[in-house]
Amino acid sequence: MSGSAYRQLEIRWVELDPTRGAETKKKRPCVILQDDVVNQGSRTVIVAPVLPGHKDWPFAVNLKSSKTNGLGMDRHINLKQLRAVDVSRVRNKQGMLEKRYLEPVKAALSIVFNL
Repeated sequence: MSGSAYRQLEIRWVELDPTRGAETKKKRPCVILQDDVVNQGSRTVIVAPVLPGHKDWPFAVNLKSSKTNGLGMDRHINLKQLRAVDVSRVRNKQGMLEKRYLEPVKAALSIVFNL
């Protein structure tokens, strides 16, 4: 897969194994956070896992399932578990994260990084 084959805010399946300790495991849907300009030709991409259920964590963004995002149930993005992964781990597209979640994602990232 070339670096331009995916876009920021896409939800794609990503093979996260092998992992260590408390890292998010398995093949999971993840949101691509890296900007499209950076994605072009890049061999790595920054993603955040999309996990089942609702969480009241300040670093989580809760999502409602929709046709646009392709999620079959309500989930959350765990922005404390960001990962830079090789593009060979990135698989098929699940959907797109709706723009209405962009500000909550930025707010959660500002908490994670104290920005």
